[in-house]
Amino acid sequence: TSAVLFDSWTVRVVALPFSLFIISILLGRATMLINLTEWSTALKSVSRELVIQTKDTRFILVKGEDVPVYVEEGIADLGITGSDILIEQNCNINNLMDLPFGYCHFAIASKEKKDVYPVVATKYVNFTRQYFDSIKQPVKIIKLNGSVELAATIDMADAIMDIVQSGKTLHDNGLSEQVRLDDINARLISNKHAYFSKYDEIQTIINQLKVKNNVHN
Repeated sequence: TSAVLFDSWTVRVVALPFSLFIISILLGRATMLINLTEWSTALKSVSRELVIQTKDTRFILVKGEDVPVYVEEGIADLGITGSDILIEQNCNINNLMDLPFGYCHFAIASKEKKDVYPVVATKYVNFTRQYFDSIKQPVKIIKLNGSVELAATIDMADAIMDIVQSGKTLHDNGLSEQVRLDDINARLISNKHAYFSKYDEIQTIINQLKVKNNVHN
């Protein structure tokens, strides 16, 4: 999915998360104040569309893991994505600010606690490799893209490395958290070039997000 080109009034693209998707947003130069209520209304109307258009905002939905790619490549000037994705992908973007949602953490989970975990299943291969290198423990990493818990449940792996929020999914699959690691939350990111070329517009969004955050706190 790609954003269509606007005329010369186009000044920025923003990527925001929604469920398992992100939304890329094109804003006109005249929109110096962002109508967050309008955004919310538009997002709540999403069914199976990949593009949502409001008066001066376009939302483009893509898979969550692609958020940093769209931002790094300049398709989106701003984005909101999980810090877990940023850690794993190591994209060349600006990490602008923490956002007050998406809280969870990395964890090693298994049926029972062990001194070593020779085989670990995960979708976070880079983070897992970095962790086990840091504790100087050899490990075989099995990359999976979904239902990671199954690997430990059926003994294909000694443990899994995954993100954990409540721990209910682990419990339902006979696993428990053994090692708690880095905390995760949503982050506002930007394309490096856009941050300088469109600083005023991006700062407007940052300031309004900060105000909304303070109101809810």
